[in-house]
Amino acid sequence: MGFAERSRLSSPPLYGFDLLTDATGTDIDPSVNRILKVGLSTTSGDEIYEGEEGEVLQLVDHRLAVLPPGVLVTWQGSVLDLPLFYLRSKVWGMSPGLRLRPDHRAAPPSVVLSVTHPWCADWHGHKHLELRRVYAAASRWWHPLRNRLDPETLIPPSNDLAPRDPCKDANLARCLAERRWSQARKSLDRMPERAGWTPEPVEPRHGGESAPRRTGT
Repeated sequence: MGFAERSRLSSPPLYGFDLLTDATGTDIDPSVNRILKVGLSTTSGDEIYEGEEGEVLQLVDHRLAVLPPGVLVTWQGSVLDLPLFYLRSKVWGMSPGLRLRPDHRAAPPSVVLSVTHPWCADWHGHKHLELRRVYAAASRWWHPLRNRLDPETLIPPSNDLAPRDPCKDANLARCLAERRWSQARKSLDRMPERAGWTPEPVEPRHGGESAPRRTGT
């Protein structure tokens, strides 16, 4: 058995994570913009959570609470997905199992207005891996993929006529991490035993929304 095969077999469960908001401009205001969909990719299948935002957030947090401890893989979770999920949960009066602490590693500017620097994270015992850091550290990963990713954000390029699919992006993130786990594991966030983040309070904005829907593929 080769080294790559041993690394793949010894890797913990990997869960791809991505979300989609209702923001239409270049910035996301966590006091106003809602999370529309959350994609979660596991080895047993891909799941999409959509509908009434408060229940979607609750369902996702519960799902991560019952999954075996592993690694949550995002494209740019330190400056977008994870702090935004945390802030929107607080708008709804929730306390998810997501912990955040300041990350002093370099990161691109966040499109979330109240997020001024990147964050390390863990979530119900799952560690966090941001693939953007892996691309920056390993040119062998980056060059074959550079034409498929947005050069500014290092995520798949968006198409105005076809909104991004968070389920597909979550699946791609998980598959890429599995493929190069021996390198990717070096970029895991490091969290202390006790850590947390209390963001500035934001006013909740509740609108008429449909019931949440979870589907698996």
